[in-house]
Amino acid sequence: MSEDLKKRIQQLESKLKVVRLASMQWEEIQRTYQKSNDRLQQVFGDLNQVNERLTMAFEASQMAWWDWDFKSGKMEYSGNMALLLGLKQEALPSTFSAFLELIHPDDAAEVNENLDRHLNGSTPFFESEYRLKTSMDDWKWVFDKGKIVEKDIIGKPLRLLGVTMDVERKKVHEKNLLSEFEKADEANKAKSSFLATMAHEIYTPLSGVVGMAEILKQSELSPEQMEYLEIIVDSATNLLSVFNTIMDFLKIEANQIELNSGMFSVFELMEDLVSTIIPEAREKELEVISSVDPNIPLQVRGDYARLKQVLRVFADNGVKFTENGEITIMANFLSWDEETVNLEFRVTDTGIGISEEALKRIFTSFTRISPSTGKYGGSGLGLAIARHLIIKMKGEVHVDSAPGKGSSFTFNVILDKVAGSAPPVIDQKIKGMKVMIIDPSPTRAMILLDFLNRLDCEAEHFSTLTDGYMEISHRHNIKKPLDLVIVDYEAAEPAQGSFEPGPAWTEVGKILLYYQGTIVGQKVIEMGFGCMLKRPFIPSQFAETFHNLISNTTPEPFAGLVEKPVARHEVRKLRILLAEDNLINQKVAMVTLSKLGHQIDIAENGQVAVSMFKKNKYDLILMDIFMPEQDGLEASREIRQIEQSDPSKGTIHICALTANADKDDEEKCYEAGINSYITKPFKLDELIEILDSV
Repeated sequence: MSEDLKKRIQQLESKLKVVRLASMQWEEIQRTYQKSNDRLQQVFGDLNQVNERLTMAFEASQMAWWDWDFKSGKMEYSGNMALLLGLKQEALPSTFSAFLELIHPDDAAEVNENLDRHLNGSTPFFESEYRLKTSMDDWKWVFDKGKIVEKDIIGKPLRLLGVTMDVERKKVHEKNLLSEFEKADEANKAKSSFLATMAHEIYTPLSGVVGMAEILKQSELSPEQMEYLEIIVDSATNLLSVFNTIMDFLKIEANQIELNSGMFSVFELMEDLVSTIIPEAREKELEVISSVDPNIPLQVRGDYARLKQVLRVFADNGVKFTENGEITIMANFLSWDEETVNLEFRVTDTGIGISEEALKRIFTSFTRISPSTGKYGGSGLGLAIARHLIIKMKGEVHVDSAPGKGSSFTFNVILDKVAGSAPPVIDQKIKGMKVMIIDPSPTRAMILLDFLNRLDCEAEHFSTLTDGYMEISHRHNIKKPLDLVIVDYEAAEPAQGSFEPGPAWTEVGKILLYYQGTIVGQKVIEMGFGCMLKRPFIPSQFAETFHNLISNTTPEPFAGLVEKPVARHEVRKLRILLAEDNLINQKVAMVTLSKLGHQIDIAENGQVAVSMFKKNKYDLILMDIFMPEQDGLEASREIRQIEQSDPSKGTIHICALTANADKDDEEKCYEAGINSYITKPFKLDELIEILDSV
């Protein structure tokens, strides 16, 4: 084979290899293309499926999409937009400016404002609810939500895409709800008006009953007449209590109970509470034991009346459901911060107790602790109201009880801290004193021991006078005498016949505690007690007795605890205008105020009161709120206008007499220019407080 032929064959084989390689590459390209094409078809299929689903979703939801091109200003819509407005597709506005003409004139400004906020970047979406004109020339409520989906290189919007939703049914529902709310509000106002009227109609005659009874008490009556009068007073008081409970429950149901805030002393509150429940407890021969933590600040801020009401519910129930034993009422300091004080109150009794089943529903309205018998009575509302008030005071309530073992109600409240008010200052002489308590009652002794320990005293307890005296003598002999011995009458009485005191007894300071109403025997008195103190007592009374015994002076360890106002009404006689339409209440007020030495003029309605104010000079106006012709609020406003036009009149103190004491009525009184108010039936001390403030 020639060289040329060999060379030619090699060239052909080389080209053949190139062709074969190209062929293989082509086949690979074809396979890649086929795979890409298959993938593209799958993507198209998925997109079509998604598009189909989106279309069905839009159709099902009756939502329409729109696409706004900023450059051209043209708008494109889905078919649902035509259906939503009842138009043909070609009749839809092709530009945004034309679309704006379909928007209700009252809504256009808000739509443009919401759109501008989105375009300038203030909001992530364009959202607006407005009305669009339909083919029937009426208006349909729609909701739009859109977003910028395209911008140029400098961030200027090029395209906005969004959806439109039919919310006509929602707006109709809102309108119906608003109508129902307005009806409910009107009904609530009618209910409030009814409560106010009912309160006035009941409190007014009750004021007459209680007032006349108090006046009669000052007369010379036979024992039988006095007994009948006490029954009248008790019955009226019980009726008033039941009615107040019902009124509170109705106010809770109407969400009308508001707390008032004022500065008060927990020490005074406890004293007031104990003195209130002692008479009924004494009738059942029950012991009332009270304790107030000396770490509680002298003054706090909160609703004194409502807190006392809660304590009264638990204390009254304790007395009601206890036949033998004691009622213990304690106030403890928990914590405080820069603004608030957290206090705990506990009311414990030795009564019938509460079953486990009853405990589950004890704070439910109309539930009685012992429903199986009518022995104890009651409306079943007291505990429910108490729990509501505790929650309003940011507290919680807990009860521990078992049948036959008594009950213990514990709750805390958050009160406002009074700037600069700290716990009472205890004299340094008390700290470190060695004190012995001789009392057969472990409960009484425990409370007194706890109180003394908080005062940094060294205190111990013995149950009998014999055992206590042996320890007193022992300490005397080893030259470590006691500073003070506190003996309860129940420990002293059994030993009075055989007790022979020695030098140790004579040298130690001694306080005798005895229950109110107890007649202390002569032989007990001869035991040589330096001071005697009635129980239950509050810390200030105990501290004062303590100091009276160890000092010839009478220091004030709880300085500032009780500030008694100067009785100005006793030295300054006033001319008072009483605006009151009820004849009985006129008589009660006339007699009460006249006996205090004041001069009284009567006005039977607001118009007469205003006329008399113009003609005469008064120091005080007692203004009934509910009166014919012109009520007390209108009369007070007119009197304030007269004072403004005639500065020589000065500004007179107006005190409202009202059957209501809720927040709304209080605000109405102050808005009318009234300075103070007292609720019917008012007590003499409440009236005297007003007289002293003039």
